Amino acid sequence: MKTLFTLSLLVILGACAVPPQEDTASCCEEDAPMASMAPLNEESLYHFDVTWTDQAAEQRTLADFRGEVVVTAMVFTHCQYACPMILSDLKSIESALAPEVRDEVRWLLVSMDSERDQPPVLAAYAENNHLDTTHWTLLHGEDYAVRTIAAALGVNYVKDSKGNFSHSNVISVLDREGELAFQLEGLKADAAPCVAAIEEAVQP
Repeated sequence: MKTLFTLSLLVILGACAVPPQEDTASCCEEDAPMASMAPLNEESLYHFDVTWTDQAAEQRTLADFRGEVVVTAMVFTHCQYACPMILSDLKSIESALAPEVRDEVRWLLVSMDSERDQPPVLAAYAENNHLDTTHWTLLHGEDYAVRTIAAALGVNYVKDSKGNFSHSNVISVLDREGELAFQLEGLKADAAPCVAAIEEAVQP
């Protein structure tokens, strides 16, 4: 599975590559801590140099979450069936974690609806669903960004004529370096293996 994931990742990265640009700030003192970090492994999703916008209209990259254990799923806010169940599953997993583990986890919802799920919509969704945005982040991205992360996570989706989506139901756990540690497939699946994977990923 890891070999196939690595090959997929390399193909996606090649497709999304952009010409190198001069980095005039590379020698700045404030960049020194980042320079001291170890290189990412090939399997890390944090290689994707794609800009997203969160629910607060702040620009983000996936690498912003490096150092955190991330539990992520792809949803869209107009979804009436599967996505509310995915969110319910995520909250159940969150509740099953000990407080000291829970504090180490970032919960990441990535919208597949680039057209409708703009930051104000995501902010309202977070508020309506009582998501604590100190630990939950919701991301809007352009279509190519959504396709990139969906391919990396193995999420298939198809947009219908009404602008809604048929999609895979997958919850993914990323370790602190952005590598895929576990995936829970389906709705209302046994969450115990996912909880165990998060607890393991949190360990120093």
